[in-house]
Amino acid sequence: MAPIARRLQHAAYGDPEVLEVAEVPLPEPGPGQVRVRVHAAGANALDSKKRRGLFAPGQDAPAEPQPLGLEMAGVIDALGPGVTRWKTGQPVLGLTAQQNAVATHALADADNIVAKPDVLTFEQAAALPVAAETAHRTLRRLGLGAGQTLLVHAAAGGVGLMAVQFARAWGATVIGTASEANHPFLRDLGATPVTYGDGLAERIRAAAPQGIDVVLDASGRGVLPLSVELTGDPEKVITIADLDAARHGVRFSSGMLPIAQAMTEILPMIEDGSLRIPIEAVFPLERAADAYRRLDNGHLRGKVVITARTPLDPAARAVLDMAMQPGVPQLHELSAPEARAAMDGMWADLGGEPAAVARAEDAVANGVPVKLYWPEGEGPHPVLIWIHGGGWTLGSAAASDATARDLCRLAGYLVVSVDYRLAPEHPFPAAVEDVRAVAQWVSSQIGALGGDTTRMAVGGDSAGANLSAVLANELPGTFALQVLVYPATDLTHPFPSYEENGEGLMLTKDALAWFQGHYLGDDVDPKDPRISPLYTDAATLATAPPALVITAGYDPLRDEGEAYAQRLREAGVTVEQVSYEGQIHGFFSMPAAIPAAREALERVTATLRRAWA
Repeated sequence: MAPIARRLQHAAYGDPEVLEVAEVPLPEPGPGQVRVRVHAAGANALDSKKRRGLFAPGQDAPAEPQPLGLEMAGVIDALGPGVTRWKTGQPVLGLTAQQNAVATHALADADNIVAKPDVLTFEQAAALPVAAETAHRTLRRLGLGAGQTLLVHAAAGGVGLMAVQFARAWGATVIGTASEANHPFLRDLGATPVTYGDGLAERIRAAAPQGIDVVLDASGRGVLPLSVELTGDPEKVITIADLDAARHGVRFSSGMLPIAQAMTEILPMIEDGSLRIPIEAVFPLERAADAYRRLDNGHLRGKVVITARTPLDPAARAVLDMAMQPGVPQLHELSAPEARAAMDGMWADLGGEPAAVARAEDAVANGVPVKLYWPEGEGPHPVLIWIHGGGWTLGSAAASDATARDLCRLAGYLVVSVDYRLAPEHPFPAAVEDVRAVAQWVSSQIGALGGDTTRMAVGGDSAGANLSAVLANELPGTFALQVLVYPATDLTHPFPSYEENGEGLMLTKDALAWFQGHYLGDDVDPKDPRISPLYTDAATLATAPPALVITAGYDPLRDEGEAYAQRLREAGVTVEQVSYEGQIHGFFSMPAAIPAAREALERVTATLRRAWA
């Protein structure tokens, strides 16, 4: 299956109920474009007008499903031809090339994005482009200057709040219409609020006895006649929301500036803290209909934002909080023996109670220690060679005992858990040699121990998944399935997730450098396919067994796992690739703390059972 994205779309015109989240092919950037893995997108009134069919009068439905959204913030994950000023992994905000920002991935012209300021969250950054550009552009077109009085209709909405702040920064007096609940907030920004409804003209005149010089209508709620009356000149009124503007001789502002040009004056205000970006509400993509319902109801205080990135699982956050308490040294700050002791203890605590199996024994396979687990029932049993993770430096068959037992019991496999040699005492290629030696021993000896060598699979997590992929490629025809749980497949780490997820999570860039420094040693090419299976030639990949590839959304290895799954597909291999978007690296080994680990384990064991169904 080709890589997919998820996007919000509508196949009919109407209320928010017509919205649906659909799977679509992953967009590929063209010349001068970048692809952004969207973290958050802003919801705008233009989206609602489009959804209701106001730009297609007389039609019940568009010719094909239509996406929504103009603005987004996220991380660049692919570059089109000719793009040199950006690199993958950079956080950006901006406008999409088409109206399709409410999605997991979207394309943008390289000159229509800017770097996301570090002081902004992705949600704040997604709320900025349309509101800030629109407010800035319309106020400049109105010629607003110091000493003038500006009336803003819908002053507490996204555009209105930006207009209030720009106008005050330029020395203008601001009168803003808003619901009573938003008055204290507008006063805090330096505006004089007035309430909607009957008597509005009198309230505005009382608030601005000096008169109104110019008006920005961001409401679209029939206020243009009053606005023209207050200014005495339709040229002094601009609307961004009322489609009847021409009937009143008023300008309808459209035609957005390139975001980089618009942000020249705005970004410094963000950096120095003088521009606030209030957010009314944040909704996940799956609740986008609720987001637009909230937008359509009006009376907002700031922007409505839709998050395309799944939030970090609270259970995973709790694990991180435990692991990163103040004063607790991080992995890369320890020696290898100290790190092994610390991680073995953590895995024992988080792995859960070891499940009962029919039998478990230690053995030696061609000089390599292994632990064997037999399921209930009469053999011969299918065989799984399981290779533990730990950055080729940590871990053991004993530390992964709970995982091996669960795999044995739930899948009905005879599991061979490998105790390969660890770095730095035994750097590359020791681990590769050991897992190959075990595979050869299993092929020749496991039949006498109740295993069926015609039904064999290999799998592992992290570094163990790396070694599993290497083994599957080096021994074509041996395995009927490979299970790769958040695999390390490219030790050059050129992908965006390395930067995006490289700090503050279970596996960091510093930890990866620590692991690889121990494993690779000196004078080793990280693109050797036995180190980075992503660089395996296509002919070899074509002989690989079907694969289940599991990735985690908050993992620096996420993208290389997805890239390896795609390379296998391109080589003609059957691949099931599952992303646990809210999870961290290592979650699979933590079922006692993270419920999603149990779900992932059950997915693995179901796939193993199906291999021989």
